[in-house]
Amino acid sequence: MPEPIGAFALVLHSHLPYVLAHDRLEEEWLFEAVAESYLPLAQIFTQLSLHGVSPKVTMGLTPVLLEQLADSRFAPKFLAYVEQKVHAADEDRRFFTRQNEPHLARLANLWAEFYRRTAAFFAGDLSHNLIGALRRLQKQGEVEVLTSAATHAYLPLLAFDGSVRAQIEIGTASYRRHFGTQPHGFWLPECAYRPAGQWVPPLDDVAGLQSTERPAIDQLLAAAGLRYFIVDARQLTSSAPDYAQHSPCRVHWVDGRDSSSTPVALFTRDFETTARVWQHDSGYPGDPVYLEFHKKQAEGGLRYWRITDRRADLAYKQPYVPEWAFAQVRTHAAHFVRMLRERLRTHRRQTGERGIVVAAFDTELFGHWWFEGPQWVYELLRQIHANGDITLTTCQEYLNQSPPRRTVQLSESSWGDGGDHRVWWQPGTRGLWRELYHAECDMRRLTQQIQNGGLDRQLARIVRQCGRELLLLQASDWPFMVSTGSTADHARQRAALHSKDFQWCRSLAEKFLAGEALTEEECHLLEEIEERDRLFGKLEPQGLWN
Repeated sequence: MPEPIGAFALVLHSHLPYVLAHDRLEEEWLFEAVAESYLPLAQIFTQLSLHGVSPKVTMGLTPVLLEQLADSRFAPKFLAYVEQKVHAADEDRRFFTRQNEPHLARLANLWAEFYRRTAAFFAGDLSHNLIGALRRLQKQGEVEVLTSAATHAYLPLLAFDGSVRAQIEIGTASYRRHFGTQPHGFWLPECAYRPAGQWVPPLDDVAGLQSTERPAIDQLLAAAGLRYFIVDARQLTSSAPDYAQHSPCRVHWVDGRDSSSTPVALFTRDFETTARVWQHDSGYPGDPVYLEFHKKQAEGGLRYWRITDRRADLAYKQPYVPEWAFAQVRTHAAHFVRMLRERLRTHRRQTGERGIVVAAFDTELFGHWWFEGPQWVYELLRQIHANGDITLTTCQEYLNQSPPRRTVQLSESSWGDGGDHRVWWQPGTRGLWRELYHAECDMRRLTQQIQNGGLDRQLARIVRQCGRELLLLQASDWPFMVSTGSTADHARQRAALHSKDFQWCRSLAEKFLAGEALTEEECHLLEEIEERDRLFGKLEPQGLWN
């Protein structure tokens, strides 16, 4: 077996906003991700393990996603969705047969079989419990599961440290509840970081906001017992332009400017290698033989055509040939391994050290956006294991074995366009942030009112739901959708709904604190909101948001 030249960590970031029990189309975002990405990847990790290959994947699941997967409403709704897909494939098969299209009819059969296997794996092998499967894989040392902020809030722009702490603490508590252990790694939503220093409110028309000294995000992570997070290569190089000293192939301690706090480590997503996977123009998923994402068949939404040519109109797409696609998967996996090898060899020549390449992606790329993606992951990890010159590792495992020897002062940044906050903070999103800042100020005042005494059971219910609605309002998804134009109206509606429900629950709490009895109608409406948005069931409002 050759001596390892370095290590490789595949990091997958899984996140969806809270969609369960909201709009049916929203729920399908969740069902698609589970059927096309999360379950196929869980199956691949299990297969690799059974074949003697420890995948060592670092997989993040945001707490808001975990809460939906664990909700009793999820499994029956998901299985009904899968059954609809089987029915749609059967209908397509009959249609293509009538049209004398035997190849497309065969593909329809393959789709029906795909969804039947999905249902059997979820209901049979996993006993309706995807989280349980990941928990077992983590206990066996096959994967490491990361946590994140409770609802994937954009942490640097939140108004108060209490809001940031609540997002971190509720997120880690959710992780402990589902996985039975303390998390080590934290996925910063949008890789957005803020160093210690003077914070100036970006809006000057919200009463209660003022300039103040605030700690670094890593200091708040350290206080919650977290050991590392991940940023984009551009964030590291813009903070530390001395590339030779601060290579993305090195792990660094983050200087949070507070010697009293435990240092937190920083892993860096390597641009040079990961771009070959996700880059629109030259990435693997755009290969002509892979399944076309955008062209779908009638009502069922199933796909039967290959990319053919990325520049071609959808009308000119040619039928998909699975054999061609999965042969290309092996070729692309081998190419990626060669790039990894060259990247690590270059780092060793320049520094004399073994390094690590961290390839971080949104999980939904593999399977949902790139149908062949899970099989590519399988081939990649299998080939790396077989070659033996690159060590597969999770981030925590690497940190334990190779602690950092260098420190970096990270600049305020994100992995968005421009490397700053502009994707989430721009003219079209300021109305969302104004509503959020008003809600944060109101929540702070409310929790200050109740912090010194025992909470009446009814008041605790009301304040708990205030907290849930504030957390949902803080999701980074809403300004992102508005900024990118992706379902912008939907994002504004969801943000407005959570703002309205927060303010209604807050007014109910104020009424209760004033000694007024709640009406029957008010109690009924509170129950409706609780039933719809019932994530973080053990949320305790006292001690948070102050």
